[in-house]
Amino acid sequence: MIYAIATSEKKLSHKFSKTELFTFYNEENKEIGVYKNPALEGKGCSSKQSIIELFNKMHCDGVIVRKIGENTLSRLLNAGIQVEQGNTRHTTEELLENARLHTSPLTRPEQGVKSKGSRCSTH
Repeated sequence: MIYAIATSEKKLSHKFSKTELFTFYNEENKEIGVYKNPALEGKGCSSKQSIIELFNKMHCDGVIVRKIGENTLSRLLNAGIQVEQGNTRHTTEELLENARLHTSPLTRPEQGVKSKGSRCSTH
């Protein structure tokens, strides 16, 4: 499985959509790519869709987040991407191991942070 970690300053980012980078890891925990968050360059709903497109390009199976909004979580789940909640105090190895063990899966949009009036469609 390929996992993406929302990272800022080489650590798990506090906010998924506002993260600086997405760092991708393969099954052996080897870094296979680091990409700037494409959503930071745009505005609105289409900018968040660009994250899904990046994940598809990288054949990403799962993502590790600290905090994520309901709508964005719904988009990821609808795209078939597993979402795991991580702890900012954990090392990359701990985050990846916990994700593989599914210790903190986010499986329903309601587990995300409630949006403040976003009009983005989640489908």
